[in-house]
Formats: sequence, C-alpha cells, structure tokens
Amino acid sequence: MDNDAAAKRSVASIAYDVISSRIASGEYSANERLIEAQLVKELRVSRGAVREAMNRLASDGLIEIELNKGASIRAITRGDLSDFLQVRAVFESFAAHRAAERVNEPGVREAVLALLDQCSMLEAHPSPEGMVEHDTSFHSTVMDLSGSFVMSTEWRKLRRSRYRKRFLKLLSTNEILMSISQHREILFAILDGDSDLAGSFATKHVRLTNSRIQRMSNDQFEAIYNSTGPQFIPSERPTSATALNSKDQSRPSLVNVA
Repeated sequence: MDNDAAAKRSVASIAYDVISSRIASGEYSANERLIEAQLVKELRVSRGAVREAMNRLASDGLIEIELNKGASIRAITRGDLSDFLQVRAVFESFAAHRAAERVNEPGVREAVLALLDQCSMLEAHPSPEGMVEHDTSFHSTVMDLSGSFVMSTEWRKLRRSRYRKRFLKLLSTNEILMSISQHREILFAILDGDSDLAGSFATKHVRLTNSRIQRMSNDQFEAIYNSTGPQFIPSERPTSATALNSKDQSRPSLVNVA
C-alpha cells in the first residue's frame, strides 16, 4: 500500500470512528439522515473518505443507504438486540472458560483480583457512569485473559455498538448491584479454575440482560434505543476524542423491568 492510499484509509477510519461514536452515544437518533456534504464540511475530510466510512457503517448495520435517498441511522428492533446478545453470549462464555483454564499463568490471577476490587468499589458507590467504566474494564479484561487475539479483536467490534452503552447508563442502583454480583460469580469461578462454571455464569449474565430488555414496554424500548435526538447543528458537533462523549440525558428507569 502506497502512502497516499494509507493516508486516505486513515482519514476514512477517523470519519468512521466519529460517526459511529455519535451513533453509540445517541447524538444521532434513529432514522436521522446523514448528509454527506455536511459531514465533509464538518469533519474536514474528503467526500471519498466520508463515503468509505458510510460503506463501513452500512456493513456494520449501523446505517442504511438507499438509492436516491442517501444514508440514515438504522432503527434498532428487539430482534436486533436478541441476535446481538446471543452472539455476545458465545464470545463471553468462551472468554470466561479460557480465562479459568489459564488462571495460573503469569498475571491472570492478579488481573482477576483487580476486577474484584473494582466490583467492591462500585458496590460502595454505585453510579451509571461507574457502571459503564467497570463493565468495559470487566469484559475487556476477561476477553484479554482468554489469550485469543482473534476473538478479542472481533469482540471489540461488538462493543462499539450503541446497543450496550445506552442500556448501561439507565440501570438503577439495584440493577447495578445485581450486575456486580453476576460479575463476581464469573470471577470467582475463574479463580477456582472451574472453566465450565465460568462459561456457564458468563452465558447466564448475558441472557439475563437480554431477558430484561425483551420485557421492556414498547415505550421504554423506543425511548432508550430509538429516541429522537437534537437537530443537526454543525457548530455544536464535537470532533475531538474527548468531546465525543455527549452529555447524559434523563431517560426512563429500567428498575421495573429487572
């Protein structure tokens, strides 16, 4: 690959990262149109880079591109969530199983104990923001402890999804504590070297999340995953990595669906 091609791909990747982060945060709402010319101007990249980013987003199922209509944010359905979480369950079970098998390898036990400390700290001071941070650390670490580079890389693509972040930010205190308890079950099974139990607990954890989501009312589901966001105002769209985290908005509690 020559330098020009590498630079073009790098710019397209940046455009992809910005747009996908906005989708994940809810800054772009379901069915909102993405105007190519506006993105070119705002992101200060070429039309070709934006188109490449759009194609990747469409391939990932985050947007839809229709002939003569352009691109729009794809709405999420209950079926989407169920399929997504079934795939996640396979990945999570594999990682926990492998981590338990490797528990006596250098650094594995120490990493698990560090996660248990995180569980205790979040339990003492539960918050949605703390839950997002802990959940990211927990699942990323367990996946890394599996020792599988391929699975870990593919799994991280799943974690870019907007499906997860919006849900975690709306957990009630009781739901956060319940999730921490499930994380502990997995971690203790890993420490015991019980690979089958660790994998089973990981599968159960994801399935309980799916069950909770599927029991939501239609209004709750739409408010969380397909809510209408603010109108497009180019000057207010952040482009820096730190600015991409949009401010949390109040949403319906999930406490009644747990």
